[in-house]
Amino acid sequence: MEKIHIIDDRKDFCVAFSSMIKRMGYPCETSNSISEGMQRLWENPSDIIFMDVNLPEGNSLEHIGELSLSPGTPDVVVITANGNSDNAESAIRAGAWDYLVKPITFAKLEETVTRCLTHRAARREYELKAEFERGDILGNSPRFEQVLQRLAIVSRSIGNVLLIGETGTGKELLAKAIHKNSDRRDNAFIVVDCTNLPTTLAESILLGHAKGAFTDAKEASDGLFKQADGGTIFLDEIGDLDLSIQKSLLRVLQERSFRPLKSLKEVQSDFRVVAATNKNLTEMVEKGEFRRDLYYRLRTNVLEVPPLRERREDIASLVRYFADYICDQLKMPKKKISKDFIAAMEAYDFPGNVRDVINIMHTAVSNSFDVGTLYVHHLPREVRAFLMKHSMAGGDGSCTRVEEVDVPLTVVFQGDEFPTIKDVRRQVVDQMEQDYLNRLIERFGFEVVMLCKISGMSRARLYELLNKHGISLKK
Repeated sequence: MEKIHIIDDRKDFCVAFSSMIKRMGYPCETSNSISEGMQRLWENPSDIIFMDVNLPEGNSLEHIGELSLSPGTPDVVVITANGNSDNAESAIRAGAWDYLVKPITFAKLEETVTRCLTHRAARREYELKAEFERGDILGNSPRFEQVLQRLAIVSRSIGNVLLIGETGTGKELLAKAIHKNSDRRDNAFIVVDCTNLPTTLAESILLGHAKGAFTDAKEASDGLFKQADGGTIFLDEIGDLDLSIQKSLLRVLQERSFRPLKSLKEVQSDFRVVAATNKNLTEMVEKGEFRRDLYYRLRTNVLEVPPLRERREDIASLVRYFADYICDQLKMPKKKISKDFIAAMEAYDFPGNVRDVINIMHTAVSNSFDVGTLYVHHLPREVRAFLMKHSMAGGDGSCTRVEEVDVPLTVVFQGDEFPTIKDVRRQVVDQMEQDYLNRLIERFGFEVVMLCKISGMSRARLYELLNKHGISLKK
């Protein structure tokens, strides 16, 4: 049976709204804050979350992504008493299923729930049927699993794909996976590096040229778009493409036909475009740095590839894989990996993402010589320096020794009554928990995965304590 969860700080609304949902025959739970909701969702997963915009933690739109990653990967429907076009747009962009304005009639609620659950069922059935070959793609974190599920669906479609993500996140690897899982898998996969595409030769490289088109053109040559006929063309870092080339590219994408340089004949090509960028194309369009019409032509299917710091659960498997791979390349015995090495890697920031992991592991394996186990001191010097700074620095960058940390504890004695040891213990534990959480957030930031990793707490326990002490993870 599908389950529904309501997150709203007004208890009277929760009672009335949950009664409507129960009339439809669905179990329903309620929470009055994000932290309380997260705790309950991890203990009792739901399929749909109805969430108010304004909650004790602030604007709830900032938490849509995190809520959708809770067990069951629920769809989030935002509800509000004051309709706001900007908030509605922000909610949908953040991943909300829908945006409803109070008061919500029973008919509207029933329609929303029915459509959402129908879509979820169809999506699950589609995903089960889709046989997706991952190839060399590594990662099983909830955040990355969402990407792979979307990748499986996109691979079977026919529209253009735009991959958005930081440098080193593996966009080309995902592009290859889209091609290999599509109906075009038996045809060519052509890669175009837009960053190094010379403006003067771009037309010839992309569209081809006729014999004698220029001095060295002794023979006619097919361009990359023709070579991709029946297959896929991957336009890597398309945000770096010169505006003059963008204009030519737009017509090619629209017509699937073009005229090679100095040729008298039009050439047809049946290709699929997968483009990638580490830039904000929306901002570039507003600044006139990227053609609006080309941008909308490319974004038929959009996939956002998360940076490694947002899927730290995958770091250990990446470390193990590349350690083994590098040892095989060097024809040396595979190495064991110490727990402190893994912990250090999981604490690192990885500005270059997966590409950083590869480079770091090359250095670590080389530094270990014939030692059979990788330890922290085998890491590159700059990585160890970063880790040392962040392990010893307080919020202001000053060194804080563990034995010098003073946690003042105050036991409250009321009147003539002397507290029991149980009461004293509860007060001391409450103060300790609150101080610990504040220090944890001050030192390591607001990322839930990192806080759980450092503290050793589960997400449910972390949210339980945050809610208990009224501490928000809102920056």
